[in-house]
Amino acid sequence: METTRESRNNLSNMERFIGIWKNKSGNILEIEPNDKNSLKVSFISGKTKRPVIREYFDNNESIDMHAELDFYESSLEVELWKKGKGFQLSLLYDWIDFRNEPSGYRLAPGIVRFEKDNFTEKYDYLFEPLEYYKRINEKKADNSKS
Repeated sequence: METTRESRNNLSNMERFIGIWKNKSGNILEIEPNDKNSLKVSFISGKTKRPVIREYFDNNESIDMHAELDFYESSLEVELWKKGKGFQLSLLYDWIDFRNEPSGYRLAPGIVRFEKDNFTEKYDYLFEPLEYYKRINEKKADNSKS
């Protein structure tokens, strides 16, 4: 059973992801609280200014996708398909030193999939380019959810 302290620690680790993030190509990630162990993420394409249609997932839009912290609590694993299918957008929260712009915390994205599910490779382009995301608006966690 999770203790109150562990629950608070998990929330504080998740809180750093909450907000609106944008990459240089204009792609936007809106990350909001979901429950005490997860967040929900919406991906907005910089090209169309709309969520992408996930053909491989019954044509669902890329809104309110389930996300949880990884084992080390350093990355957020966003389910791009059904939970457990192994097609995820991994968002590493890390301090990045830049030469031509102010350093700071960014989300470093990567696509993750089960090796046997290589058919999802053709859908990577929906979430590209995989550039750093910079926070453009911070939202506060709703601590009343449980």
